[in-house]
Amino acid sequence: MKAHAQSTLKPLFDHDGIYGDLAENALPPQPSPARFLRQVEEFIRILGLLHLAAGREEYINGVLGVFHLRNLLVELLIAEPDAPHRGGVLHLNRLISDEQKALMTSLPPAIADRDSMITAHLAYAAAFLPRARKRAAALGVDWPERVESVTWAKLKEALGVERPYDVRA
Repeated sequence: MKAHAQSTLKPLFDHDGIYGDLAENALPPQPSPARFLRQVEEFIRILGLLHLAAGREEYINGVLGVFHLRNLLVELLIAEPDAPHRGGVLHLNRLISDEQKALMTSLPPAIADRDSMITAHLAYAAAFLPRARKRAAALGVDWPERVESVTWAKLKEALGVERPYDVRA
C-alpha cells in the first residue's frame, strides 16, 4: 500500500488505519532512463528476429513479434506526456493524444503471412524508433546506435529491406 497515496484512493473500510499512514498526495512518476533503454533494446531485438521468422516461415511467431512491438509502442506513447497519474492500460484513450490514437489505428494488423509480417514490423519500426530517439535525447539516454545499425544491416542482407525512417529527421 505504501506505493499509493490518499489522493488516489477511496477507502471502503480500513480497520487497521492504513489509509491515514499513506502520503496525502502521490509524487509525480519519474521516468526511468534504464527501463526506457531496456524497452528500446527489446524493440530492436524483436525487430532483429524478423529475418529468422521470415526465413523459417514462422509467420505465427511473426504475429507475436508484431504484438510485442505494438505493446512497446503503446508504452512509449503513454510515457511521452509524462502524465502524473497514468492508471492502467485500460485507460488508454485518456492517456494518449488524438495524434497518437490516429497513429495506432493507422498501423497494419498482424497477419500470419510473410509480406504482412514484414510490412507490419517495418511500420512499427517507423512509428517507434524515431519517437524513441527523441525520448532518449530528452532523458539523456545514449541511443544503442550500433545495435540498431547492425540490426538494419542484417535485415537488409536477409530480406532486402531498408530502414523505414531517416535517422536525421
